[in-house]
This record gives sequence, C-alpha cells and structure tokens, in this order.
Amino acid sequence: MLSNESKLKLFMESLGIYSPTGSEHELAEFIMELLTMNGFEARIDDVGNVIATRGSGEPNLWLHAHMDTVPGFIEVRREGNKIIGRGASDDKGPLMAMVFAFMESELPRGTLVLTAVVHEEGDSLGTRHLITGNHVHRPTGIIIGEPTGINKIVTKYRGSTKLEVMVRTRGGHASNPDLDSNSILIAMNVYKDLWDALKAGVSYESILVTPTVMNCGEAENMIPSNCRLVLDVRIPPGRSCRDIENAINELGVKYGGSITINMKWCTEPVEVPINNLSARAVSRAIIKVLNERPTLARKWGTSDMNELARLTSNIVAYGPGDGAFSHSLEEYILVDDFLRAVDIYKQAVFEFMSMYR
Repeated sequence: MLSNESKLKLFMESLGIYSPTGSEHELAEFIMELLTMNGFEARIDDVGNVIATRGSGEPNLWLHAHMDTVPGFIEVRREGNKIIGRGASDDKGPLMAMVFAFMESELPRGTLVLTAVVHEEGDSLGTRHLITGNHVHRPTGIIIGEPTGINKIVTKYRGSTKLEVMVRTRGGHASNPDLDSNSILIAMNVYKDLWDALKAGVSYESILVTPTVMNCGEAENMIPSNCRLVLDVRIPPGRSCRDIENAINELGVKYGGSITINMKWCTEPVEVPINNLSARAVSRAIIKVLNERPTLARKWGTSDMNELARLTSNIVAYGPGDGAFSHSLEEYILVDDFLRAVDIYKQAVFEFMSMYR
C-alpha cells in the first residue's frame, strides 16, 4: 500500500502531464505503468482508454473517470492544504483517487473494473466506445468520479448540445443604413428567438442557452456579410433534444436561407433513482469514513453518466473537488479531501460487493 505522501506525489505528477481532450496518451501511459508496476493487469484500448480489472464473477463494478481536461496549463503547486493545477478537481483528483482505490480495495467477491477514459470534455468518444464494444465486463453498477464535493452524491445531470449558427447576407458599405443585411444583428436575433422558442431561463429546470463564440465581419467599414455564432445549450431533466430540434426547425422556416443552424450531437439529460445500489454504497461509505450523512446534489453540467445510464441504473457520481472551480484558472483540490476520497471509494467498493444480491 502506498503512503499518503506517495499518493500525493503521484497525483501531482499526473497534474503535470498536460492532457487536454485529444492529447491523453501520455497520461494513459502514466496510469498504466503505475498499475502494472504494482502488479495489476492494465491495457490501453483502441481509442486510448485505460482498462484494468481485478477479481471475477458477479457483480461487476466500474470505477469510471476521465483523463482529459479543458485546455490551458496551470502551474502545479501545493499551497497549504491545496493542490493547484489544471484538472485538480476535474477530473484528475477523482481519477487518481479511483486509481489508488482500485489498487487497495478489498474484494469480498465480484469484479472491479477501472475505466479511465478519453474525450469526456469533448464528444465522449472513450465512454461511447465502452458502451458499444464488448471488450469490458458489462457493469452491474458504476461509480463515476466527478467533483461533487467530499460529502455529496449526484444522481441527476442536465443534457447538452452545441449549436453553430451561420449567417450569410449580401453585406455592403457601413454608411448604408441597411441594418437588415447586418449578419451580426441577425445572429443576435436568432439567439433571442431561440431563447424564446425554448422558453429558456436561468433556473435548473429551464433550458439554458449561452453564447460562447462569435466570429463576424470582414472590415471595420463594411456591413458584415457573414457571422458564426456558437451556442452552448443545457437541457434539464423533463426536457429533451427533441425540443431543441423543434426550435431549430421553427427558426429555419422564419429565416429561410439566410441562416443555417447545425446541431452535430445532443446528449439527453439523465436522472436515476436516488436509492440505486451504487448510490447506497457510496452513501454508506461516506457515513463510515466521514461520520456524517451525505448530501444529495444535482449537476448543472453534463457528464459520462448521461451516456452510461444506458448500461445500468445502478449509477452515481461522486468525487472530491469543488465543481465551481473546475475549468477555471483557480482549479484546486484539498489534500485532506483527496486522501479521504480514496478511503470512501475503497469502502464503497466493499459496500457494493457486500450488498449485491
């Protein structure tokens, strides 16, 4: 068993490996080497996921986390009880805590599978490969490593999609008061109309439409003839991707050929029973390790749970880290929370295997 300081050192080494979506290979090699050096079988699959397995027979429990981060390197450092770095909370904190828990867990029976996946911050390639393939034990339950907070579990995530709005007009001289040909104004109107069509809002129960990228115009003295607007759309449980498709079709009729709206993919929202076996196992583990009752939380974003719920409803998200700082320049994790999460994951494995009937 590794010492706590060894775990922290290895965790900080993982933070020092830059692994934005599409560049996870070095981190995958790091994790596979760590596992094999400690006597466990591990491999990297066709898309770059790290897969490791212990035990045999039923039940099959997955410890699932992602290796990729958003772009932007942050200097890795320890300041008091904080470890700072890109991915500290999302998702290398939960990921590395799961790696150590996988190595140290007591298995009264069953099969324990570690799935460290690629592209979660992108198109979920790694997770979708696991779902459609047949090279991994099908799960009886899944614990997803995400920054929920040390005493919180999550059984509900919103869905998401990205819309690309393209506007084309004839343009013209900026001195001409032909505002109807201004692609920037048209793009802004499309955004407003989409908001209205979806009855969007800022509460958890509402669809949220957020502009994230806008590239428009050719010159400072020209009415812009082209504009590209990217919209990040979040879908609450109770709504669906079909709502987005219907709104796009409505706007297509209204604007005709002057705009196109592309939706390349859409992830449906997910909500699983709060008393499912995985959630109960993690809840019991939190009570035993922290001596406090867990809090049920919901996430405003999207995770691999949205995809993996197709495999089993025995699924829960749990992990150390403050999600409010994920993707930010202040991303960090508390040392104590990281180490306690290792113990909670280990206890959750034992609870799951023991409760399964």
